Amino acid sequence: MRYYNQTVFKPAIAGCFAGFIVLGIIYLYGFGLERFKPEAIRNMMLSLGYWGPLLYIICNIVRPLFFFPAAVLAVGGGLAFGPVWGTIYLVIGTAGGAALCFGAARLLGRDRLKAWSRWSVLEELDNQAASHGFRTVLLLRLAPVIPWDAVSFLAGLSKVSFRPYVLATLVGSVPGAIAFSCFGNVLFKSFPQAALAAAAIVIMSLSLQALCRGRKA
Repeated sequence: MRYYNQTVFKPAIAGCFAGFIVLGIIYLYGFGLERFKPEAIRNMMLSLGYWGPLLYIICNIVRPLFFFPAAVLAVGGGLAFGPVWGTIYLVIGTAGGAALCFGAARLLGRDRLKAWSRWSVLEELDNQAASHGFRTVLLLRLAPVIPWDAVSFLAGLSKVSFRPYVLATLVGSVPGAIAFSCFGNVLFKSFPQAALAAAAIVIMSLSLQALCRGRKA
């Protein structure tokens, strides 16, 4: 009975999941992705009053499923809510989206990956990553080498436990959330301040990259 439930339940979930994603992508790119600019996002969130922050968080949670540019939402949040609350809402939404990707990959892809004929070659690497789950995920989050969403799906396919994954994701999302929220907050106010915020993002990225290389060494 358990095997039957798995063989029926997982394909059904996968089908609904894929259908939801396809419809969302068709809507976004059919409607025109260029319409979703930071200022448009700001106007939409502010027009909803107290519901704006909740919608912003939900948008960040489901964003990875539709391949929507993360930077656009991040800057729009800073523009709408300011550097402090924009950062808080962005971290919550980003962590939620990463958890969603992790859960989807773990539920729908882990068993198939283990059934792969060459899985034994990668199993030792998987074991090492799982034994240092928090550090592994945090280094991948901070190093600008692998895309953020790719790390989420790869972690779901690995043996890394959910708790250290979420904790590392929360910590790793803070620097970028602060930088993009501050950038969005000053983007349409002052060009020198916007340029300074952009320079801060570059410096922060380079510093984190150097830090990760030092730890790996």
